[in-house]
Parts: sequence; C-alpha cells; structure tokens
Amino acid sequence: MKRLIQLSLIWISIISLISCVNNKEQEIQTSIEPTNSSDSLNKSVIAYFNQPDKSIYILTDFKYKKKLITVEDGNITWPIYSPDGNRIAFTGTIKGVHATYTINAENGKDLKIITSPKGALHEGVLDWHTDGSLICVTKNLDGNAEIYTVIDSTNMKNISNHKHWDFFPLSHSDTIISFWTSRDDSLKGSKQYDYQSVYTVNTDGSNLTKKFQISEMTNESVGNGIFPAISPDGKTYVFMMNLDLYSINMDGSNLKNLTQSKDIGEYFPFFSTINNKRIFYSSHDTISPSLNIYSIDIEGNNKKQHTFFEDEKSIILYPKFKPTLPNNG
Repeated sequence: MKRLIQLSLIWISIISLISCVNNKEQEIQTSIEPTNSSDSLNKSVIAYFNQPDKSIYILTDFKYKKKLITVEDGNITWPIYSPDGNRIAFTGTIKGVHATYTINAENGKDLKIITSPKGALHEGVLDWHTDGSLICVTKNLDGNAEIYTVIDSTNMKNISNHKHWDFFPLSHSDTIISFWTSRDDSLKGSKQYDYQSVYTVNTDGSNLTKKFQISEMTNESVGNGIFPAISPDGKTYVFMMNLDLYSINMDGSNLKNLTQSKDIGEYFPFFSTINNKRIFYSSHDTISPSLNIYSIDIEGNNKKQHTFFEDEKSIILYPKFKPTLPNNG
C-alpha cells in the first residue's frame, strides 16, 4: 500500500503540473518572432491532447483543428504517431476501461485496445518502437511503474524490472529504449518517486546501461526530469525540469538549461522528425489563457511562436509531429 501511495503521489504531481499549466498567466521576458505563411513548418500536422474537453486533435498548418476522439479522463493521455503516420497511440479511459489504445490518425476511427486493463491505474506515457512493431509504455502490474514493450494485450514484456519505479520511455532505435528512473537517487535516501537518472535498455530487456544522473551533474536545485524528447539524429536529449527545458548529450555531457525563464513554464518538448536544429514546446503568453506552441533553436535562442490561440478552451498538451510530412524549420 505504501508503494502504491508513493506512485500515486508522482501522478498527482504531474496532474498538478497540468493544472498549473491551465491556470498560469505569466509574462514572457524574451522577444518572440512569429512564423510566417511561407515557413515550411506550416505544412505540418501535429497530434495533441486538449485538456478542457479531454479530446485528441490533429492540428494542420498550426491553424486548423480537427477532433479525433474524446476520452473519459485525460491527465496523461500522451498521443503519439506511429512511425508510418497512419495511427495514433494514446492512454485514456474509453467506456470505463483505462488502457493504451490506437486509432486511425486521419479520422479517429478503428479504435483498438493495446494493453490489458490490469495494472492500468498508473498507465501512461508511451512511445512507438522505431520500426512500428512495438509500443513501449509505462505500466504498473506489480506495485510500481515499469517500462513494458507491448505487441498486444496478451504479449507484454517488462524490460526495466526494478523495485523502484521507471517512467518516460523513448525509443532511440530498432533495439534501444531509454527511460527515467528513481533507482539511483532512492539508494541515497531520496523518495521512491524521485527520478533523476536516465538508462537505456534493449527491447528484449538486455544490456541495461546507466547514461547519466542529473543530481550528480549540477549544483542547482534538481527536480524530476520529465517529458523527454530525443533529436532525430539521436544525439540531443531534451527534457523538462523545474519548469525549464534542459538539453544533454546522450553520453551525459553538456547539460544546459535552454530557457532559464524563471516565471514562465515551458512544457512537453518535441522535435520534428527531420530537423535536429529546433526544439518545439508548449507555453503561455500574457494575453491569452491558451497554451500555444513555440520553438527555440538547439542552443535555446531564436524563439518563435507558431500557434496563436487565445481562448481558454485551447490547451495544447503533449504535442507531436506527424512523422511522414515535411516539417523542418
């Protein structure tokens, strides 16, 4: 029971972050360069979760929204395209069943359940395997969150397998998945749900390798590393910590705070599938209650705003580019 309560606390912290995103109105301190209609990014398609109506949308040209499906809850829905762009996977509750599902990426139809409802209390945050054959998902089947590879509800494999919990899987190649874990900091007396180390593991569970531990690399007050993204060339790992965006090389070198915005939250970093030079994310401005899409270059400079929604019903969470369309900027 204690372990379950600890797991619940980390989910509550993420849900609280989302609540903070919905209510926060802060001033952006840096100048923003709007994108123009000739920008090739405006030919892109993005899937995202809109928290006010608990629905997954696709966004075309950073302007045109189309609703695909509505879920009964949606705190960690995390929609993400399959590598071929034909389907979107997400976690959520449909007709009372909380699990991981896929839908047709164009119309939201052909709903398929991927994971067993068992252990779904803390299910969420997933990624497709790069060849499209597996989905890696965070799931609680034994009292703590673990990383599983999933083919269908009867074929799941625990590949992280540790008494402390593991979260935020990312697929790097046909054989390698990275994830955040609390196992190292917990050994030093930290709470079980503190996650400050990144490991990689093969999709069969072999070759577990520690890549870096944030709490050993900086004198700053270290929070939990969450919402990671990896550049298309596999070299730059970006994540959110203390409401800022950080980058680090996958060999553990060159940790950098990219935003240093103090009062402004930058959330849910993501890359286009063919561009290593810009990092996209969601954030607020001072005028509207919406959560819009912005980007910066790989050094944290040249900030651009890409969407300009101004209503309280547009809260863009967990955005991801469709991989098969040109979206480099």
